[in-house]
Amino acid sequence: MAPWAALSLLFAVTTVVVGLLGFVNDSERVTIGAHAATVSPTFDGYATLDLGAVLPRLRIPADTPGKIGVNIDVQETDADNLTELLTRDTLIASQPDGEIGQIKQVIQQMAVDNAVAGAGTGLLVVVVVATLWTALGVRRRRELWHLVHRHERRFEHRAIVVLVAMLITIASIYGPGRMRPAEVPPTQWQPLFKLLPEMSFDNRLKKVEVASGFSTTGGVGVIRTLVETYRKSTELYGRLKNRVADVAPEIHQPSKEQKVALLVSDRHDNIGIDGFASEVAKAGGAKLLIDAGDDTSSGQSWEAFSINSLRQHFKDFKVVAVAGNHDAGGHVEEFMRKAGFTVLDSKPVEVEGIRFLGDSDPTKTGLGSADTPGDETIEHQSQRLADVACDQPEDKRISTMVVHDPSSFAATAERGCASLLLSGHLHRQVGPTTRAFGEHEVTTYTNGTTGGAAYAFALGYTLRKPGEVTLITYQDGRPVGLQTVTAQPSGDVTVGAYNPLGS
Repeated sequence: MAPWAALSLLFAVTTVVVGLLGFVNDSERVTIGAHAATVSPTFDGYATLDLGAVLPRLRIPADTPGKIGVNIDVQETDADNLTELLTRDTLIASQPDGEIGQIKQVIQQMAVDNAVAGAGTGLLVVVVVATLWTALGVRRRRELWHLVHRHERRFEHRAIVVLVAMLITIASIYGPGRMRPAEVPPTQWQPLFKLLPEMSFDNRLKKVEVASGFSTTGGVGVIRTLVETYRKSTELYGRLKNRVADVAPEIHQPSKEQKVALLVSDRHDNIGIDGFASEVAKAGGAKLLIDAGDDTSSGQSWEAFSINSLRQHFKDFKVVAVAGNHDAGGHVEEFMRKAGFTVLDSKPVEVEGIRFLGDSDPTKTGLGSADTPGDETIEHQSQRLADVACDQPEDKRISTMVVHDPSSFAATAERGCASLLLSGHLHRQVGPTTRAFGEHEVTTYTNGTTGGAAYAFALGYTLRKPGEVTLITYQDGRPVGLQTVTAQPSGDVTVGAYNPLGS
């Protein structure tokens, strides 16, 4: 075999072995739903959830190439009690696309990291072998070859010793637990629908299997309640999503020269509404998402699922966002940036030909707690943003200002320095209201709560209030029309009149 071919084979073998060993033994600590969790890859073709000693293990086919699966060891949470925790988990599980997308991304990153590590190790081994081969020279290699043949028997014994050492090393990498025979019988799985034959299941839930055992038998009542909560959630939000097609003829369609953005605000963890919102965006020809904040209820790290869901449902969209007073603390803005959102931070920025200005809310409000002042007041933020907007040259006039609290755009509205000023926060629609400033018109508009939130928490199998999204039409970077589409708690969808903007 030619030296280059031998080195190539050595590189390939080392890369594959080291990469695979690293991958199957890798794990990553992440936040999934309302929990911290440890994710590790498997090759059984299933996504398996280990929910601890009280509840049964669950699994569902992963439908991935190479039968790559994942084990999710669900761990601590900040929920106050078991009922609250289980209800929260079930509602998140009823709209799992965001969390599934996050887990896939984690596993893919593990595969890439270990492939790179394997390739690096393979390259190092090839360099070392090639260096030693070259350093020995032809004459010394020939001498060693003859020496090996003269002591062939002794060499075979040494080779066996080296092989045993290698096997011991591999065993230590895999871990003693993987090398010992199992001391308990393998887990027996049964479909969830057989555990609860009296209940109806959708296609996704029919694929779920439950580990047989004491925890499953003892927790049948709990599981039945969770399945019922899941069913109610998927029924309502599925009906809302399907209803959009029926009202699509009432939705304004843009011309070839126009672009459309979808405005959402005050989702307050209600990821169930995201499927409805994305269907409205599709029906209205939107390619841009504007998020006016309060995607969460308390801005905690466990609420990453809300941003994950928004990213998954609008994965082909550019997203312009601000954080609301219930998103304060830094976690939500960090999640947004990691998801690729353009988070406005008091500097003008152009996205899809539209010139934006805005900032996240400076006030911090927890779930059920009073407002806590931030680094500045709303009034100060309003004046500061107005100064930035009014300092722009005429050819770079701010097209759209996005804030959470409408008080944050008050000064800009009074001075007429932006064409469209958007907010949320009030959980009710205000406007659109248009005023003329010389040759310019300024429109203020507050979107109602997209998540149907009566207060600061909207995650649930029903809407507490109508859930509103707004389609905004732009032409040449300027806003030229608004139209609301509203999800009703009854499961109906209503479309507001199209409001032209500008003269």
